[in-house]
Amino acid sequence: MTTHKCFEPAYFLSYCQSLYDNDKVYDTEQTNRLERHRHVEPDSAQFLASLVMIQKPKKVLEIGTSTGFSTLWLAYGLRHQSNVDLISLDIDESRSGIAKAHLQNTGLAAGVSLLVQDAFDFLNQNREIFDLIFLDAERQFYCDYTEQLHKALSLGSVLIVDNVLSHDDEVGDFLAVFENNSRYICHTLDIGAGLFMAVCQEP
Repeated sequence: MTTHKCFEPAYFLSYCQSLYDNDKVYDTEQTNRLERHRHVEPDSAQFLASLVMIQKPKKVLEIGTSTGFSTLWLAYGLRHQSNVDLISLDIDESRSGIAKAHLQNTGLAAGVSLLVQDAFDFLNQNREIFDLIFLDAERQFYCDYTEQLHKALSLGSVLIVDNVLSHDDEVGDFLAVFENNSRYICHTLDIGAGLFMAVCQEP
């Protein structure tokens, strides 16, 4: 992961705050939930950046790019590492294009692959192990992903899921799959809308 020589954290923080504020206003004006950008909360985004700074993952997968707010923070946390692959998935080409522009505007586009692809199709075709997977997409499909998520995680891998406190009724069955599996150590974090963390303790 590399950044522009003129990259300044202060500019990045200001850019992200403006992006979050503008999109929050945009979301309040949308009557159709699917039209909203629905970014992670700033606290959650900063936690993701902190986590990757600590973990130093080489392969990161984000499921649910939207317009790239969380993608920006993941890339920000990875910016001092080399030979890092950050893949972010979304089925909406226009949103992926907006995310690309944000990454370019902040000097964080290098090493980030924005794929316009259905998550279920990607996971079924995937043969890679990811050090970190961040899941923030359409919750009704999460249970369809479980088998392939297990295969994409190995010893030391971390799965993070957003909105687990704000929408606990929608994700409970999915989270239980990991909580009831001795392969994982699980935590629910009261950060933002609630983050779930499953740490893989077995290969």
